[in-house]
Amino acid sequence: MKIIHCPTEIAGQMGTLCNELKKKGYDASGFNWFHSYIKYNYNHVVNTDLFELKNVISTIVPHGDILHFHNGNTFLTGNYDLPLIAETGKKLVMHHWGSDVRTVKNVKELNPYPLPPGYHTDEQIHENLLFSSKYIKSAIVQDAEMANHVKDYYEYVYILPLACSISNFTPDYPGKNEVPVIIHAPTNREFKGSEQIEAAIEKIKDTNSFTYQVVEKKSHKEALAMYSSSDIIIDQILCGSYGMLSVEAMAMGKVVVAYIRDDVKKNFPKDLPIVIASPDNLAEVLNDLLKDKKRMSEIGKAGRRYVEKYHASEVVADYLIKIYDKL
Repeated sequence: MKIIHCPTEIAGQMGTLCNELKKKGYDASGFNWFHSYIKYNYNHVVNTDLFELKNVISTIVPHGDILHFHNGNTFLTGNYDLPLIAETGKKLVMHHWGSDVRTVKNVKELNPYPLPPGYHTDEQIHENLLFSSKYIKSAIVQDAEMANHVKDYYEYVYILPLACSISNFTPDYPGKNEVPVIIHAPTNREFKGSEQIEAAIEKIKDTNSFTYQVVEKKSHKEALAMYSSSDIIIDQILCGSYGMLSVEAMAMGKVVVAYIRDDVKKNFPKDLPIVIASPDNLAEVLNDLLKDKKRMSEIGKAGRRYVEKYHASEVVADYLIKIYDKL
């Protein structure tokens, strides 16, 4: 089976999945036109741009049995190539990641906390989904929060957990630091709820001993080095689910704090170890954690087990292959 991933690398997932598929004996390659300071580096992903990608479509498409698109994009802006690609009879799947499908309207209806608008208007998102789902019948999302935004468009919606190469992470459980270290690492401060997180930190700083660090504008390698020495990592407290930061933090054995909506939580495994907090109670949640190092250590160990069980790249790749078989 020959699998092509393109054209947008999100949270290192394209590279992680291609690497794991290659290990399992599949011919998997990725092409990425989205570049950022995070600088993910994978052997089987070619970093390119729209101009170069456009010039090799006629080579790439015939090579692949499955075309796995990411973030609502195909090879060309506006997905103008999609009708012709669909005519080839290739198996197609669209992997949506968040701002490409999350509308202001749905957020208001589903989420108790407002989120900043994405890079498309609600009308643009609707038109994009209508167009893509006309030619692609199956979509992949990472969790139930995301599924809400695409379920009315595609015939089939599959939930594929975020994939983590856990062998790259050596767990270092909380409790070793004399003064606990809390880290928050926003890629988008408004989306992550950084203002509310910092307000909670202000509330507890005079009654607790801890160090608070904000990790921003760092490469993936630099950020991971900073996470490794922490005890608690606060991910996102507005969206209602958890992201790749949470997965990597759990792989490191850290306590993860994030807001998980009740309707989303019921679709996660029962042993989800994330400490759930909202803007309304984050200060109290952090205050309780800081007073109990033993509990922090236990949560860290549970997080590592959780990632090994549900987010390990080999586990996720096996499920992805089952999805491919159904296309």
